[in-house]
Amino acid sequence: MKTAYLAESWFNPAQVSLLKAATPKLEANATLDWQNTFRPQEHVYRNWTPADHPNMFADPEWQMATFREDVSGINASDIVVALYDPTPANSDPGVLWEIGYAYGLHKPVILVLPDDCQTDLNLMPALGATAVIQVKDLLSFNFDQPHLHHFQGSVY
Repeated sequence: MKTAYLAESWFNPAQVSLLKAATPKLEANATLDWQNTFRPQEHVYRNWTPADHPNMFADPEWQMATFREDVSGINASDIVVALYDPTPANSDPGVLWEIGYAYGLHKPVILVLPDDCQTDLNLMPALGATAVIQVKDLLSFNFDQPHLHHFQGSVY
């Protein structure tokens, strides 16, 4: 059973929807140690949220604490599971950075796209991921042995 860092976005309704669709499948997957998976939303600095601290993104203390905590989470995990919607309105550069950092550490990266994804994918995450799958594949995906499975769509 593998521990994971869950690279995720929650900045707009589509990103939240992707996270909500993926979470129960990840939680139920027998090859993923969900209890010890690092989920950034559960490690928010001082429990700050945009609702109660609207200027948190501009706060250098929050920035540094968040960056260091997330990097530590990636370092401590066996794999990175990246929930990513490549449509321009939903693409999150933070998730892409986390993918690249994990790749540089030689950690397996599982790139998870929305089930209905029809958007071309940038070459770097498409080929930098160990496996590119869809949300519907999460329940049965074998995180213990993540075999190479490149993106089958169009890249740019």
